[in-house]
Amino acid sequence: MEGRSHTERWAYQRLYQDSIFTLCTRLYPYLRRPVFQAVSRTVAWTYAMTQPTVREVVRRNLQLLRKEPVSMAEAGRVFVNFGATIADYVAVGAMPVERARSLQENDGGLEHLRAAMAGGRGVILATAHFSFFEYGAVALGKAGIPLTIGTLPEPTASLTEWRAKWRQRWDTETVPVGADPFSSIQIVRSLDAGRCVALLADRPIAEHGLPIDLPNGRTLFSTAPAILAAMTRCPVVPVIVRRLPGGKYRLTAKPPIRVEATSREQRKQAIEDCTRQIAAGLFEEIIQHPTQWYQFVPVSA
Repeated sequence: MEGRSHTERWAYQRLYQDSIFTLCTRLYPYLRRPVFQAVSRTVAWTYAMTQPTVREVVRRNLQLLRKEPVSMAEAGRVFVNFGATIADYVAVGAMPVERARSLQENDGGLEHLRAAMAGGRGVILATAHFSFFEYGAVALGKAGIPLTIGTLPEPTASLTEWRAKWRQRWDTETVPVGADPFSSIQIVRSLDAGRCVALLADRPIAEHGLPIDLPNGRTLFSTAPAILAAMTRCPVVPVIVRRLPGGKYRLTAKPPIRVEATSREQRKQAIEDCTRQIAAGLFEEIIQHPTQWYQFVPVSA
Protein backbone atom coordinates (compact mmCIF):
# COMPACT_ATOMS: atom_id res chain seq x y z
CA MET A 1 0.00 0.00 0.00
CA GLU A 2 2.75 2.48 0.93
CA GLY A 3 4.48 1.92 -2.42
CA ARG A 4 1.58 3.34 -4.40
CA SER A 5 2.01 6.49 -6.47
CA HIS A 6 0.19 9.53 -5.10
CA THR A 7 -2.06 9.44 -8.19
CA GLU A 8 -3.35 6.02 -7.06
CA ARG A 9 -4.35 7.21 -3.61
CA TRP A 10 -7.96 7.73 -2.61
CA ALA A 11 -7.67 11.44 -1.78
CA TYR A 12 -6.03 12.32 -5.10
CA GLN A 13 -8.57 10.39 -7.14
CA ARG A 14 -11.52 11.95 -5.29
CA LEU A 15 -10.22 15.53 -5.42
CA TYR A 16 -8.67 15.69 -8.88
CA GLN A 17 -11.92 15.68 -10.84
CA ASP A 18 -13.65 18.21 -13.08
CA SER A 19 -16.72 18.04 -10.81
CA ILE A 20 -14.64 19.34 -7.89
CA PHE A 21 -13.21 22.19 -9.99
CA THR A 22 -16.68 23.05 -11.26
CA LEU A 23 -18.11 23.12 -7.73
CA CYS A 24 -15.29 25.35 -6.49
CA THR A 25 -15.76 27.70 -9.44
CA ARG A 26 -19.45 28.09 -8.56
CA LEU A 27 -18.60 28.75 -4.92
CA TYR A 28 -15.94 31.35 -5.70
CA PRO A 29 -18.29 34.40 -5.95
CA TYR A 30 -19.45 33.70 -2.39
CA LEU A 31 -16.10 32.88 -0.77
CA ARG A 32 -13.51 34.92 -2.69
CA ARG A 33 -9.77 34.45 -2.94
CA PRO A 34 -8.65 34.71 0.73
CA VAL A 35 -11.13 32.05 1.88
CA PHE A 36 -10.24 29.81 -1.05
CA GLN A 37 -6.57 30.16 -0.14
CA ALA A 38 -7.17 29.25 3.50
CA VAL A 39 -9.36 26.24 2.74
CA SER A 40 -7.11 24.86 0.00
CA ARG A 41 -3.95 25.28 2.06
CA THR A 42 -5.61 23.44 4.95
CA VAL A 43 -6.71 20.56 2.73
CA ALA A 44 -3.21 20.31 1.25
CA TRP A 45 -1.56 20.38 4.69
CA THR A 46 -3.93 17.65 5.92
CA TYR A 47 -3.08 15.52 2.89
CA ALA A 48 0.65 15.99 3.53
CA MET A 49 0.33 15.02 7.20
CA THR A 50 -1.68 11.89 6.41
CA GLN A 51 0.54 10.76 3.51
CA PRO A 52 4.07 10.55 4.97
CA THR A 53 5.30 8.38 2.09
CA VAL A 54 4.43 11.03 -0.48
CA ARG A 55 5.91 13.71 1.76
CA GLU A 56 9.16 11.74 1.91
CA VAL A 57 9.20 11.58 -1.90
CA VAL A 58 8.92 15.37 -2.00
CA ARG A 59 11.64 15.75 0.63
CA ARG A 60 14.02 13.59 -1.41
CA ASN A 61 13.27 15.61 -4.53
CA LEU A 62 14.05 18.84 -2.68
CA GLN A 63 17.26 17.28 -1.41
CA LEU A 64 18.52 17.17 -5.00
CA LEU A 65 18.55 20.97 -5.01
CA ARG A 66 20.99 21.49 -2.11
CA LYS A 67 23.52 19.64 0.02
CA GLU A 68 22.16 20.89 3.37
CA PRO A 69 19.56 18.53 4.89
CA VAL A 70 15.93 19.13 3.92
CA SER A 71 13.39 18.65 6.70
CA MET A 72 9.97 17.06 6.47
CA ALA A 73 8.54 20.43 7.48
CA GLU A 74 10.03 21.99 4.35
CA ALA A 75 8.53 19.20 2.28
CA GLY A 76 5.19 19.98 3.92
CA ARG A 77 5.43 23.57 2.72
CA VAL A 78 5.46 22.30 -0.86
CA PHE A 79 1.98 20.84 -0.30
CA VAL A 80 0.71 24.03 1.34
CA ASN A 81 2.04 26.13 -1.53
CA PHE A 82 0.47 23.73 -3.99
CA GLY A 83 -2.84 24.20 -2.19
CA ALA A 84 -2.55 27.96 -2.68
CA THR A 85 -1.79 27.39 -6.35
CA ILE A 86 -4.87 25.21 -6.84
CA ALA A 87 -6.98 27.85 -5.10
CA ASP A 88 -5.70 30.51 -7.48
CA TYR A 89 -6.21 28.19 -10.45
CA VAL A 90 -9.91 28.12 -9.61
CA ALA A 91 -10.04 31.80 -8.67
CA VAL A 92 -8.36 33.05 -11.85
CA GLY A 93 -10.83 31.06 -13.92
CA ALA A 94 -13.79 32.57 -12.06
CA MET A 95 -12.85 36.18 -11.28
CA PRO A 96 -13.26 39.09 -13.74
CA VAL A 97 -10.58 39.17 -16.43
CA GLU A 98 -9.01 42.43 -15.31
CA ARG A 99 -8.86 41.22 -11.72
CA ALA A 100 -7.06 38.06 -12.85
CA ARG A 101 -4.60 40.10 -14.88
CA SER A 102 -3.95 42.36 -11.91
CA LEU A 103 -2.31 39.42 -10.13
CA GLN A 104 0.56 39.74 -12.59
CA GLU A 105 3.71 41.52 -11.44
CA ASN A 106 6.11 43.09 -13.94
CA ASP A 107 7.56 40.38 -16.14
CA GLY A 108 11.24 39.69 -16.59
CA GLY A 109 12.90 38.91 -19.91
CA LEU A 110 9.81 39.25 -22.08
CA GLU A 111 12.07 41.01 -24.57
CA HIS A 112 13.83 37.68 -25.12
CA LEU A 113 10.55 36.11 -26.15
CA ARG A 114 9.57 38.95 -28.46
CA ALA A 115 13.01 38.89 -30.11
CA ALA A 116 12.73 35.14 -30.67
CA MET A 117 9.34 35.67 -32.36
CA ALA A 118 10.60 38.47 -34.60
CA GLY A 119 11.33 36.08 -37.47
CA GLY A 120 7.66 35.20 -37.86
CA ARG A 121 8.02 31.57 -36.77
CA GLY A 122 6.79 30.23 -33.47
CA VAL A 123 8.76 29.72 -30.28
CA ILE A 124 8.94 26.64 -28.05
CA LEU A 125 8.44 27.52 -24.37
CA ALA A 126 10.00 25.03 -21.97
CA THR A 127 8.65 25.25 -18.44
CA ALA A 128 8.45 23.20 -15.25
CA HIS A 129 6.03 21.89 -12.62
CA PHE A 130 6.74 25.05 -10.69
CA SER A 131 4.33 27.43 -8.95
CA PHE A 132 1.24 28.47 -10.94
CA PHE A 133 2.70 27.66 -14.36
CA GLU A 134 -0.77 27.82 -15.97
CA TYR A 135 -0.80 31.55 -15.13
CA GLY A 136 1.57 31.94 -18.07
CA ALA A 137 -1.53 31.80 -20.29
CA VAL A 138 -2.90 34.88 -18.52
CA ALA A 139 0.40 36.78 -18.67
CA LEU A 140 1.14 35.99 -22.31
CA GLY A 141 -2.45 36.64 -23.33
CA LYS A 142 -2.25 40.07 -21.74
CA ALA A 143 0.95 40.71 -23.71
CA GLY A 144 -0.77 39.71 -26.96
CA ILE A 145 1.41 36.63 -27.46
CA PRO A 146 -0.51 33.66 -28.96
CA LEU A 147 -0.05 30.45 -26.97
CA THR A 148 -0.67 26.76 -27.51
CA ILE A 149 -0.13 24.30 -24.66
CA GLY A 150 0.93 20.76 -25.45
CA THR A 151 -0.22 18.55 -22.61
CA LEU A 152 -0.74 14.92 -21.75
CA PRO A 153 -4.40 13.91 -21.43
CA GLU A 154 -5.84 14.14 -17.92
CA PRO A 155 -7.13 11.02 -16.08
CA THR A 156 -10.58 11.61 -17.60
CA ALA A 157 -11.73 13.18 -20.87
CA SER A 158 -14.05 15.51 -18.96
CA LEU A 159 -11.16 16.90 -16.91
CA THR A 160 -9.08 17.40 -20.07
CA GLU A 161 -12.02 19.34 -21.53
CA TRP A 162 -12.48 21.40 -18.35
CA ARG A 163 -8.85 22.49 -18.34
CA ALA A 164 -8.96 23.28 -22.06
CA LYS A 165 -11.97 25.56 -21.47
CA TRP A 166 -10.09 27.29 -18.63
CA ARG A 167 -7.29 28.12 -21.09
CA GLN A 168 -9.70 29.26 -23.80
CA ARG A 169 -10.63 32.20 -21.60
CA TRP A 170 -7.10 33.50 -22.21
CA ASP A 171 -7.15 32.70 -25.95
CA THR A 172 -4.86 29.73 -25.33
CA GLU A 173 -5.19 26.55 -27.36
CA THR A 174 -4.76 23.08 -25.86
CA VAL A 175 -3.28 20.18 -27.81
CA PRO A 176 -3.41 16.77 -26.05
CA VAL A 177 -0.19 15.27 -27.33
CA GLY A 178 -0.22 11.85 -25.71
CA ALA A 179 3.20 10.35 -25.29
CA ASP A 180 4.83 11.93 -28.34
CA PRO A 181 4.62 15.76 -28.25
CA PHE A 182 7.16 16.55 -30.94
CA SER A 183 5.44 14.36 -33.56
CA SER A 184 2.07 16.08 -33.22
CA ILE A 185 1.00 17.73 -36.47
CA GLN A 186 -1.04 20.29 -34.52
CA ILE A 187 2.03 21.32 -32.52
CA VAL A 188 4.06 21.88 -35.68
CA ARG A 189 1.18 23.76 -37.29
CA SER A 190 0.97 26.06 -34.27
CA LEU A 191 4.66 26.88 -34.61
CA ASP A 192 4.29 27.44 -38.35
CA ALA A 193 1.47 29.88 -37.57
CA GLY A 194 3.78 31.92 -35.34
CA ARG A 195 2.36 30.76 -32.02
CA CYS A 196 4.29 29.92 -28.89
CA VAL A 197 4.04 26.27 -27.85
CA ALA A 198 4.54 25.48 -24.15
CA LEU A 199 5.81 22.09 -22.95
CA LEU A 200 6.61 20.87 -19.45
CA ALA A 201 10.21 19.69 -19.46
CA ASP A 202 11.24 18.75 -15.91
CA ARG A 203 9.68 15.28 -16.01
CA PRO A 204 10.09 13.09 -19.11
CA ILE A 205 7.04 10.90 -19.65
CA ALA A 206 7.48 8.53 -22.59
CA GLU A 207 11.18 9.04 -23.21
CA HIS A 208 14.35 8.10 -21.39
CA GLY A 209 15.28 11.73 -20.77
CA LEU A 210 18.72 13.21 -20.33
CA PRO A 211 20.45 13.02 -16.91
CA ILE A 212 21.03 16.54 -15.59
CA ASP A 213 23.38 17.39 -12.74
CA LEU A 214 21.87 19.23 -9.78
CA PRO A 215 23.66 20.51 -6.64
CA ASN A 216 23.08 17.23 -4.78
CA GLY A 217 22.25 14.59 -7.38
CA ARG A 218 20.86 14.08 -10.84
CA THR A 219 17.43 14.17 -12.44
CA LEU A 220 16.10 13.12 -15.82
CA PHE A 221 15.08 16.05 -18.00
CA SER A 222 12.89 15.91 -21.09
CA THR A 223 14.62 16.21 -24.45
CA ALA A 224 11.29 16.82 -26.25
CA PRO A 225 11.63 20.65 -26.49
CA ALA A 226 15.13 20.33 -27.97
CA ILE A 227 14.06 17.60 -30.41
CA LEU A 228 11.12 19.74 -31.51
CA ALA A 229 13.52 22.67 -31.97
CA ALA A 230 15.80 20.53 -34.13
CA MET A 231 12.87 19.40 -36.28
CA THR A 232 11.29 22.83 -36.78
CA ARG A 233 14.30 25.18 -36.50
CA CYS A 234 12.33 27.16 -33.92
CA PRO A 235 14.12 28.53 -30.83
CA VAL A 236 13.44 27.37 -27.27
CA VAL A 237 12.83 29.91 -24.51
CA PRO A 238 12.84 28.63 -20.91
CA VAL A 239 9.93 30.30 -19.10
CA ILE A 240 8.92 30.11 -15.47
CA VAL A 241 6.13 31.65 -13.36
CA ARG A 242 6.78 32.32 -9.68
CA ARG A 243 4.47 33.31 -6.85
CA LEU A 244 5.73 36.41 -5.03
CA PRO A 245 5.44 37.01 -1.27
CA GLY A 246 2.49 39.37 -1.74
CA GLY A 247 0.48 36.78 -3.67
CA LYS A 248 1.09 38.08 -7.18
CA TYR A 249 2.89 36.24 -9.97
CA ARG A 250 5.93 37.05 -12.05
CA LEU A 251 6.78 35.48 -15.41
CA THR A 252 10.47 35.21 -16.27
CA ALA A 253 11.71 34.35 -19.76
CA LYS A 254 15.31 33.36 -20.41
CA PRO A 255 17.35 34.07 -23.58
CA PRO A 256 16.42 31.87 -26.57
CA ILE A 257 18.31 28.64 -27.24
CA ARG A 258 18.71 27.15 -30.71
CA VAL A 259 19.69 23.71 -31.92
CA GLU A 260 22.43 24.23 -34.50
CA ALA A 261 23.58 21.06 -36.25
CA THR A 262 24.83 20.44 -39.79
CA SER A 263 25.05 16.65 -39.64
CA ARG A 264 23.28 13.70 -38.02
CA GLU A 265 26.26 13.16 -35.73
CA GLN A 266 26.15 16.76 -34.56
CA ARG A 267 22.37 16.67 -34.09
CA LYS A 268 22.43 14.32 -31.11
CA GLN A 269 25.05 16.42 -29.33
CA ALA A 270 23.25 19.66 -30.19
CA ILE A 271 19.98 18.31 -28.75
CA GLU A 272 21.74 17.31 -25.53
CA ASP A 273 23.49 20.69 -25.28
CA CYS A 274 20.17 22.49 -25.80
CA THR A 275 18.48 20.32 -23.16
CA ARG A 276 21.21 21.11 -20.63
CA GLN A 277 20.84 24.84 -21.31
CA ILE A 278 17.07 24.63 -20.87
CA ALA A 279 17.50 22.77 -17.58
CA ALA A 280 20.07 25.30 -16.36
CA GLY A 281 17.70 28.18 -17.07
CA LEU A 282 14.77 26.59 -15.25
CA PHE A 283 16.67 25.19 -12.28
CA GLU A 284 18.31 28.57 -11.71
CA GLU A 285 14.85 29.70 -10.57
CA ILE A 286 13.75 26.43 -8.96
CA ILE A 287 16.82 26.21 -6.71
CA GLN A 288 16.13 29.71 -5.38
CA HIS A 289 12.50 28.90 -4.55
CA PRO A 290 12.40 25.12 -3.97
CA THR A 291 9.09 24.91 -2.10
CA GLN A 292 7.27 25.99 -5.27
CA TRP A 293 8.58 22.95 -7.18
CA TYR A 294 5.62 20.58 -7.35
CA GLN A 295 7.12 17.16 -7.92
CA PHE A 296 5.17 14.49 -6.04
CA VAL A 297 6.80 11.51 -7.76
CA PRO A 298 10.47 10.47 -7.50
CA VAL A 299 12.64 12.40 -9.98
CA SER A 300 16.15 11.32 -8.96
CA ALA A 301 18.12 9.74 -11.81
